[in-house]
Amino acid sequence: MQRAKNKKTEIAQIRRDLQGERTISLTRLTGDTGTDDGERRSQLIWQNFKILEPTKATAVVLGSDHPDYAEGKDAAAANSAALFETELIPAGPAGVPLERLSTIHSHYFGSGFEKAVGKKLRQFVTEKFEYDEATKRAKAPPKLLNVLRKREARELINEELDHSFSVKRQMVEKPKREMVKPPVFAPSQMVFDPDMRPRYATTKMQPDELEERGGGFDGKGGGKGLF
Repeated sequence: MQRAKNKKTEIAQIRRDLQGERTISLTRLTGDTGTDDGERRSQLIWQNFKILEPTKATAVVLGSDHPDYAEGKDAAAANSAALFETELIPAGPAGVPLERLSTIHSHYFGSGFEKAVGKKLRQFVTEKFEYDEATKRAKAPPKLLNVLRKREARELINEELDHSFSVKRQMVEKPKREMVKPPVFAPSQMVFDPDMRPRYATTKMQPDELEERGGGFDGKGGGKGLF
C-alpha cells in the first residue's frame, strides 16, 4: 500500500515538472539511472508519459504545452511502439522474436506489458506491426520499411550534394599560391681576384711582391752553373 502511494506521489511530481513545458530532457527528469531511485523514476516515465526518440541520448519527455502530450496507457502504448521500431526496422523482413520484444519492454518499463499498455503483447504487435504466428516473430510493415529506405536514400543524396558543393566552394575560394622566388647566392669565388693568388710557403709573399723586393733570390747559386 505504501509503495503504491509512493508511486502515485512520484508520478504526480513528474507531472508537475512537465507543466508549462514543451519538452524536457529524459536524463534531466530521471537523474542518475545508475541508482535504484533513478531507475525507478525512468520506468515510471516510460509507463506514464510520452517520450520522443526514447532510446537515444537526446530523448525528451513531452510537456503539457506540446501538442502530442500524452499520459497513462496512451503514453505507454506510444512508447512501446517507438521502442519496438528500434528493433524491428533494423531487422528488416527477418523480424524479431516476440519473446525478445517482451524482454526489452520489461527492461525499460519495469512491469508486464499488459499491465503497462492495457492489452496483450501479441495483440498490440498484430495491430501496430506484422506478426507471423508460425514463427512467433514480429516484423515491421513493408510499407514502413519502404518509406524509411526512400528517406535514407534522399538523405544520402543530399549528403553527397552537400559534399560536392563544399568541395567546389573550397576550390573556388582556395587562395592563389605565390611564386617561389629563387634563392640569392653569394658571388662566385671563381672570379679572378689578385689578392687571392697563392703565396709562397716560406715568405708568405706572392710572386710579384717577391720580385719587387729583389728578384726573389739572394744570388747564392741563383742559376749559376746551369749553362
